Amino acid sequence: MDVFTASFNGHPEAEFSSTMSITVQEVAMSEQEIDLFFQEMADVVPLKAPVKTIVKTVQSATPGQQYRRQQAQYSKEDINGPLSLVLRKPLPADAWITYKRDGIQDGVYKNLRLGKYPLEATLNLFRKTPSEARDELLQFVHECQDCNIRSVLLVFGRGRNTDATLKSYLAQWLPEMEQVQASHTALKQHGGVAAVYLLLRKSEQRRSENRERHAARLGG
Repeated sequence: MDVFTASFNGHPEAEFSSTMSITVQEVAMSEQEIDLFFQEMADVVPLKAPVKTIVKTVQSATPGQQYRRQQAQYSKEDINGPLSLVLRKPLPADAWITYKRDGIQDGVYKNLRLGKYPLEATLNLFRKTPSEARDELLQFVHECQDCNIRSVLLVFGRGRNTDATLKSYLAQWLPEMEQVQASHTALKQHGGVAAVYLLLRKSEQRRSENRERHAARLGG
């Protein structure tokens, strides 16, 4: 009976030991035993080759790619629905936001445009996603109405080189919000083209109080 020893140095599966010894004994087999062995092994299926793992380098998406992916996600919504996340008309960075609901007096809108109304509240949307900005805008407007706040400022960027994505969404959303009576791009001291003034509708409580005062004057 012969005995031999094999050493494996640096084998990845034997890192726990610098040298691994294996002793193998040769055993003589008769022809009958060999035939029996092959009969027993006839149904054995060889193992498949190990699956290769392919590692791909993932590169960061460019702003343009991020925008297209975002729009593809939002396109599941109704493009004509209120406060849709599908952007219908992108605006340039230096575009102005202007909107006046029917019935708003020209003098009132002029005062808003010239920043003559005291700013009672400010919402900063800088670096918000469209989805985040929409949610925060809705909450902000509702809270302002609850507090009888009407003249507010929305800030969505910094300077003239601000990305116009949020501005484009705001220009699309504001006319769709019944609480918003008018909007106009802010004066330079309040953010310029990166901000917008809003004039909000009176709350139901304030309108009710006005009706009561008006009725009292007529009754008196």
